[in-house]
Amino acid sequence: MFNIFKKKSSYLKKETYKESIIRGALVVVDIGCRWGFADKFINEMDNVVVYGFDPDIEECKRLRNLYKNDNIQLVPIGLADKLGSGILYLTNEPACSSLYKPDIRLTENYPALDCAREVSQIEVKVSTLDIWTKEVGIDYVDYIKIDTQGAELNILKGAAEILPTVRFIEVEVEFNPIYVGQPLFSEVDLFLREYGFVLWKLSNLVHYGRKDESEMVLKNDTINYDHYRQEHQVRGGQIYWADAFYIKKEIIDTMYDDKSIEQIKRDSAMAERLGFLDLKYRLDQEYQNREAV
Repeated sequence: MFNIFKKKSSYLKKETYKESIIRGALVVVDIGCRWGFADKFINEMDNVVVYGFDPDIEECKRLRNLYKNDNIQLVPIGLADKLGSGILYLTNEPACSSLYKPDIRLTENYPALDCAREVSQIEVKVSTLDIWTKEVGIDYVDYIKIDTQGAELNILKGAAEILPTVRFIEVEVEFNPIYVGQPLFSEVDLFLREYGFVLWKLSNLVHYGRKDESEMVLKNDTINYDHYRQEHQVRGGQIYWADAFYIKKEIIDTMYDDKSIEQIKRDSAMAERLGFLDLKYRLDQEYQNREAV
């Protein structure tokens, strides 16, 4: 269907991959990778290639030594909406570092946001996902995860050419800014809808409060799944961010043309890897129905 590599690159060693894996692999791009970013794929790597991006060279080295797998590649570059350079604001917790300046009003007054307190600044070179994919010869991506502390929309804008090939996206979104001038959920949502994505789920809804506000137990809230109603405890604090999962609308609506039946299987495989067993069930049913015709 696709060929991941078109030419040699300084980033990757083509000979480290089996040709059969290269041509049929699910391609995963994790931007802002840290800790155990590839864990959800590590148990079945034969048909998956994962690329992890982080401007922290030492973190990339640590992850490379951690995984020691040719199908997991670490790329020590920062991504943005254009080629150039930018100021990286380093924070008390390195994972909170950002190309946007932390809001000092929040980091001084919200205890849980001390992790985002600015400690220094460095200038870093940045590129775009479109530039990188062209350099290494990747012409499609199945799944992108972006967690870059406010720079998510800029990175998506720098991926405008590869986005039409992408099937699933996980992106951290902010409802209230933690960094000065960062784009918010509404902007990310509108941008992705222009490329045919729709919101599938929100997870990991994060709230912050001043002092001990989170110790306050408030009125319970509910989550509804059709006629299933789940009640959960609510605590003090304002909602700030969450992880948003976007999926191409044609996948959710199972709107595949007659030549795309194998794409259904591919999308089902990725849905399973991401834990969306409900969507996998929907796609498998569609595949079976088409096979029966």
